Amino acid sequence: MAATALLALVLLGSPAAPALGATAAPPPQGCTPTPLAAAIAASGTVCVHHLLVTHTVNTQEQNHTTFTVTDHVTTASATVPNWWPSGGPVAGMVITMWGHHVGNVFQVDRWIDLTHGTGPAPEGPYPEVSALAVSSGQIPEHRLVWIPSFVFLLDPQQPPLGGDGDIHVQTANGCPGAGVTTEATPPLRGYVDHPVLPGLVSAPDTSDAPSNHLADAPPVGVPVMILGAVRYDYGFGWREIHPIRAWRFLTSAEAGQLIAECGAHTVPQLDQSGPVPAPYGFPPCTDGSEFGSPPGFGACAPQCYVVETTIGAPERLSPQCPATIKPIVTPSQEGLSETGTSSTPSTPPPLPGSGAGVGGGSGAGAPGTAGEAPFQGARAQAALERAYGTLCQRLRGAHQRRGAPYRRCLVAMARLAGGETRSPAVACRHEPLRSLGRGRRQSYYSRCVGAGTSLLRVLARARVAEN
Repeated sequence: MAATALLALVLLGSPAAPALGATAAPPPQGCTPTPLAAAIAASGTVCVHHLLVTHTVNTQEQNHTTFTVTDHVTTASATVPNWWPSGGPVAGMVITMWGHHVGNVFQVDRWIDLTHGTGPAPEGPYPEVSALAVSSGQIPEHRLVWIPSFVFLLDPQQPPLGGDGDIHVQTANGCPGAGVTTEATPPLRGYVDHPVLPGLVSAPDTSDAPSNHLADAPPVGVPVMILGAVRYDYGFGWREIHPIRAWRFLTSAEAGQLIAECGAHTVPQLDQSGPVPAPYGFPPCTDGSEFGSPPGFGACAPQCYVVETTIGAPERLSPQCPATIKPIVTPSQEGLSETGTSSTPSTPPPLPGSGAGVGGGSGAGAPGTAGEAPFQGARAQAALERAYGTLCQRLRGAHQRRGAPYRRCLVAMARLAGGETRSPAVACRHEPLRSLGRGRRQSYYSRCVGAGTSLLRVLARARVAEN
């Protein structure tokens, strides 16, 4: 679903000064730059390139962002309602934005930032945090962060099936209980900064199926660093990274650290705040927009978010923020590199102890299959088994072999526990309908559905008791 933003251009006279970034990066694909002062008078869609965001205000949590941009010749005030599809900018960003003038407003179709850097601070302006810190509420909404993680599932939300065109990129930081949902959105298709993956091309065309834009998403089973804005999804009742703005492969040292963190947790990291431990992604509340309002689910309370950013000043946080969340100072990004994907390796480094490089490419096979990344086969498989192996044991083959149906069941349970779907039938849709073997009447699919139903029943009881 394409984002629409209303930009009210208020042209303010300012002293003559050099245009922003005399040696700026060239315009991104699909952008023929129009000067900021001329944008309000232009007819049709125009692109305004290389603008500095100096100030942002979020008067509500996820409603709209008001911000100010300048090219050091002209200054404009902008408003971005419908915050979630493309997110709001942060002061200090250098951005490009597209849109067209209608009546007395300028409608922005998308905006992208040019200077996020290729990694977390001190190389770039955004901090590195764990997925657990995001999913457990330690990071305020609207803040951009890098998270080191790996992807275990790519799930395009096809519009014909009621989806919004996003690509759900399900991650696990070490172990599944510390994962977080990240999403690539239609307004940023073709503009996500990432390594070039052989055979995968993404373009800013939102008219076709989202599965054709999987090149924007990190590949399954490979350790990566993902940049995006923290957002609280009131339908699912979880915190996520939405939208993804950039990703890169981890270095060997970073991948080794991620593996070590998983090895330090012999069981999945669970939310211990209730009477029964539960995955952090399991929604404690909902506004009913995603799967209705089942028993035991109340309305989600207002969340902590960034209210205001100004270059050189600390963030202003909302009253809901606990004292443990500290404002960070917003830096100017004018002096940062704008080299983009050319500075990012196009192949991942070898993992510690693997003896070989990890193949890049989205849509890798099921965990443990031939040719799959060793990180996914060894670490993710073990972590998923610890969490959901008992539920899926009836899908093991002869002599208790852990075949493809069993591995697919583990992923299905992870999707249900994370709240991405509330339907065991949907989660288990890739299981075959054939019988498990001679003399057995049940199919792999029916047993997976039974396991999912049992999981939801257990989690629902725990959530009702907690509420």
